[in-house]
Amino acid sequence: NNSDSPAACLPYQNNTVLYAYSTDIGYGTYSWGADNMIGFALYYKTTANVRFDTKQEEEIEYHSDPQSFNVSLYSHQPDASLGYGDKTTGSNLYNVLKKFLNNKKASLCGALVYIAVKRYPDETDVSDIISQLRANHVMVNIAVDSIPSGGSNSATLYEMSYQTNGYCMFATGSDLFQAFGWMTNILGWPYQFIAQNFVVSGLGRVEIPAFKTPIPPGIEEGCLFAVTVQNHNAPQIIECRMYSRYYHDFVKLPDFNYHDFLPLPPF
Repeated sequence: NNSDSPAACLPYQNNTVLYAYSTDIGYGTYSWGADNMIGFALYYKTTANVRFDTKQEEEIEYHSDPQSFNVSLYSHQPDASLGYGDKTTGSNLYNVLKKFLNNKKASLCGALVYIAVKRYPDETDVSDIISQLRANHVMVNIAVDSIPSGGSNSATLYEMSYQTNGYCMFATGSDLFQAFGWMTNILGWPYQFIAQNFVVSGLGRVEIPAFKTPIPPGIEEGCLFAVTVQNHNAPQIIECRMYSRYYHDFVKLPDFNYHDFLPLPPF
């Protein structure tokens, strides 16, 4: 349960997964996320789902088996007709997260939260929510449609993600659901071992210090990485060149030259 003190919370206890999605989100984004989560649900003690931005606020549903999770998700598919029906009302996402943080049904410790956003929230200060998430080692990953159905503030979404060692990406259409597919695929390989944030501008170079992976010596295993570059959906051209030092040689990784709203996906 969520009565554990933060000091007793060990981050490897990833036993709860929450999938929260706007009722305005595109079906492709929703279903790709849902399929990944159902597929990996067996690895987690508790799964939970909630559809938000509905006129009649819906409750979070908690599950102990993939079958009930599947039934719940596909009986609560996105449906814009259930939404607010205007472009001015902000998302109720943060109310939903407050309920999750105060729930009595599932452990918060080390929980993984995946969110698909179409309507932006209006709140400008969510430091209280971020503090609770961090205290319980909850990691938040968010996919944000760069063409919102309403609301005014997307920056807090980005802040909540990076403050909890997750990531937030902006995209739309097929770019959005493909990137969300990669994001939710992390559930199959949830052992994150590095997360860093850098303030950069113009031209320059950032070198990440050497780090040790959890992969045993002598074993080769692929790793996912994600790079995000801005906390808003304003279009701009970004060039990024990445190198990996391996056996004292620099191995060039693929160049990124992304424009408009394309995300930088994990590889």
